[in-house]
Amino acid sequence: MFARFFELPVPVLCSVLGLLCGLLTGLGTYRALRDLELSPGCWPLAFAGLGLLLVAGFVWGSLAWHAQSTPEVRPASGWGDLRLLFHLSLVVLLLIITATDLRSYLILIWCCCAGIVIAVTGAVVSGHFQLVHLWVDWNAEVPQFYGPWTPRWLSTAPHLHGLAWSLTGMSCGIVLTGVIRGLSAWILGINALGSGDVWLMAMVGAYLGWQPVILITLLAPVLALGIGGMERLLGNRAALPYGPFLALATYLVLSCWRWIWMAEFSLSDENFRNRARTFAVRRFFGDPWQMLLIAGLSGGLLVLLLGLLRLYKSLPSRKA
Repeated sequence: MFARFFELPVPVLCSVLGLLCGLLTGLGTYRALRDLELSPGCWPLAFAGLGLLLVAGFVWGSLAWHAQSTPEVRPASGWGDLRLLFHLSLVVLLLIITATDLRSYLILIWCCCAGIVIAVTGAVVSGHFQLVHLWVDWNAEVPQFYGPWTPRWLSTAPHLHGLAWSLTGMSCGIVLTGVIRGLSAWILGINALGSGDVWLMAMVGAYLGWQPVILITLLAPVLALGIGGMERLLGNRAALPYGPFLALATYLVLSCWRWIWMAEFSLSDENFRNRARTFAVRRFFGDPWQMLLIAGLSGGLLVLLLGLLRLYKSLPSRKA
């Protein structure tokens, strides 16, 4: 049944799945806003339309451009199409969470819990929904001879692998956002992230695994500075919630995963054949020492920025 459905032309699939997910987004937004005892207004309709557009674009990128395909992850027959539906459920939940966070600065825990249940169950039952394996070392690759190294049990026990990468991703999301929340509370005296953001990243990690969670955590502040800064200059809203930026970063990483994972940057004027002078995202995530070094530097930079922010806020204001 699913195989025949995905044999339809890509534009038809984009339209059908976009309409379906747009409807689910609208209904979910209405329910979430009612749970918060808020008048839904035109928000469900607006987010239904946004869901239609985002899902249609995501489906097109996935099917026409193979945006989630990487050399080392090859889902078994039929599971690739179901993985697309699996990811669409995440997009719908992200849209509902964005609506409630923008409207009320609150993230409903039931949305995140529903996503965690769907993610872990799908990962275990399928064993083929991962964007990237629990562990893969591209530094061991020898072109034209053999590919990246992965533990043998990942292929012999796919369902256990699904459970492992989903739970590891969830744990990574909780730890990263928890550390940022704890540091901000310690240095600034206030929580820069709410508990809902921690639940949100737990859900995202359960869907995508620990490597995408790290990239999302790095991308979200950049989006917040850019979009939030423009909103602060042009709008009259005192502050924007952080959840929508986490959701947007998740959508971008998921939609562009193939190009992000396979990206390489030359560190010199030489070509990309010299590995010693080339940074590759996929090789970085296979080097524990390099990851620990970058994590330490990132943590130190975060503490420094939070300290400077506290110093700035402690300066006496000058009244006109």
